[in-house]
Amino acid sequence: MDIALRTVHLAEPETYPQALDTYLHEHRARLERLWRRYGPGGMFSGKLVLIDLPGCFALCERIETTPLWLQGIWAKHGQEGTALERLHDSWLYDTGERDGR
Repeated sequence: MDIALRTVHLAEPETYPQALDTYLHEHRARLERLWRRYGPGGMFSGKLVLIDLPGCFALCERIETTPLWLQGIWAKHGQEGTALERLHDSWLYDTGERDGR
């Protein structure tokens, strides 16, 4: 969660909690699909190591809002890049309504 929050602009700290809450409500169905597929007991359980983190859904929001900044901070803090890349791809390409899975 700390890395996701580092991508919040200096002007946003007061408004980000509400913006994140709005984002989560607007994307609830997609988040549920992500969890059903990759969370515990899901078809692809274990493929996304980040799904078990409390900040996973904030990372999804940051993937859409500030992807390059998130990747830069992620790398700067020495985090394993493949984990973020898998979450990125799953979130953007595996959770759409037309996915049908």
